[in-house]
Amino acid sequence: GMSDWRNSGYEGEAGRGGDDRRRDDRPPRRDDRGPRAPFVWEEPTQEALDKIPKEAPFTGYVTVHPQVAGEDVQERDIAQHYHDGEGIKVISARVVYDREQQRVKMIFIDFEDAESLRNAMCMDLEFRGRPIKIAVAE
Repeated sequence: GMSDWRNSGYEGEAGRGGDDRRRDDRPPRRDDRGPRAPFVWEEPTQEALDKIPKEAPFTGYVTVHPQVAGEDVQERDIAQHYHDGEGIKVISARVVYDREQQRVKMIFIDFEDAESLRNAMCMDLEFRGRPIKIAVAE
């Protein structure tokens, strides 16, 4: 049903098996992409909103938190996160996995109309306890 992933032992960082216990004898984990700004949701700029097309397809490019990108993210989970059937109507979602890295590479969502895409861009609602962002797909 709708909350399948919640029942699969997902507990955020705590649910990572024995990983956490051995933290002290390893160097702190660094993101291999080097230093960058913390991953936070930001109100879309007017410039970003101006990229919303006037006609279909109304496709959003979704970025999830690096922690979440390493998890099993189903298209249904992403679609349900945004779709409310009123202000935001989702047609479909597509999750592209990087099989070698075993992480989410890209996520796209097709919305029914421009208003849905706009509302999704303006929605600050965490996905699995982490920020999630959406922009107009280039």
